[in-house]
This record gives sequence, C-alpha cells and structure tokens, in this order.
Amino acid sequence: MTPARLLLARHGETEWNRLGRYQGHADIPLNELGARQAQALAERLSGESISAIHASDLARAAESARIVGARVGVEPVLSPLWREINIGDLTGIHTSEIAAEYREILTATVRNGGGLAAGAESIEDVERRLRVGYDSICAAHAGETVLVVGHGGTLKVLIAMLIGLPFEHIENLSLRGNTSLSEISFAHGRAQLTMVNDTRHHT
Repeated sequence: MTPARLLLARHGETEWNRLGRYQGHADIPLNELGARQAQALAERLSGESISAIHASDLARAAESARIVGARVGVEPVLSPLWREINIGDLTGIHTSEIAAEYREILTATVRNGGGLAAGAESIEDVERRLRVGYDSICAAHAGETVLVVGHGGTLKVLIAMLIGLPFEHIENLSLRGNTSLSEISFAHGRAQLTMVNDTRHHT
C-alpha cells in the first residue's frame, strides 16, 4: 500500500543558500527570509488534510517542518533518513568554485559512489536510506496525504526513485526554489509527478 499523495517541500532559505555555498550535512539554520518562506508554505498547506509530516533532522528542514506543523496541527517526525546528500569534503564550497574548478564534480561524485570527494555519498547510498523512510510512510499512512520536508538533492533522488527516472537524468529535475512544493500522486496505481518546484506561495 502507498499513501494517496506525497507532498514534498524543500526547506526555507539559509545564509549558505543566499551566499551560494553547498550545504550537504552542514547544520545551517533558516535565515529571516527562510522563516517567512516557511510561514508562507504553512499558509498554503493550511487547507490540506495532512496526516503526517516527516522531515530531515537538519535544522533548516526541521525548522521549516515545525512551522508548517504548527499551522496544520501535526507534529513533525524528524529523522536523519531524510537528510541532504552528504558531499563530504565539498561541504561549504561556493557554487562559483564548483563551476570554475570542478564543473560537474558534484553530480559526478554522486554518480561514482562518492569517489571524487572524501566522505561523499553515492546516489545508491541515498536511495537506500530514502527507501527505508518511504517504506515506513507506506506502512503507517496508506491512503493518506503525507508531507516530507527535506532538501533539494534528496528530494530529487526520491522523485526519481518513485517515478522510475534513471538517475543519470536526475539533473533534469530542478528543485531550486526554497520551500518549493512538489507532489506525487498514487491515484492511478503508480507514482505520478503532478507538481514540481512550485513556489506560487512566495510573495
């Protein structure tokens, strides 16, 4: 059994987002704009019948989930299963450094089992932990609407995993918007991506 719908929300903005630094497992909190974005997401979701909220335990996602949870009356369940992809020694590097010196190193690092950066995860590593989280949602919330609050990288892996998108095409998905909302529906017997990177709640 599956949930009826999975709502997937990226966390609100952090200072590292604003500065263009890759965060990975670094525990960076929301900045003021990020908190406002999470409030706007909470208002958008206030009319939804959300049965459960599962979220990464990293501060930026946990704070976003708590803000939404307070508005919809659901206490978030926090877990390291939903954390961002660990990029190891590349944590904190600026996007311009990646562009100038490494080009596609982050994507290549993930594809090649973390071999290009010490401590990095592969997509297969990430998929294994996301599968555990997803299976727990299926077991507890069949036929319900569940919100997952996470990170751009891991949410892209989750979407690809569920809709059968080959991982070599994962960069065709964009979840760049902070607190962007995506949706997977299971109404027709299989996972269908019905919304992606929607930020219409931003003001």
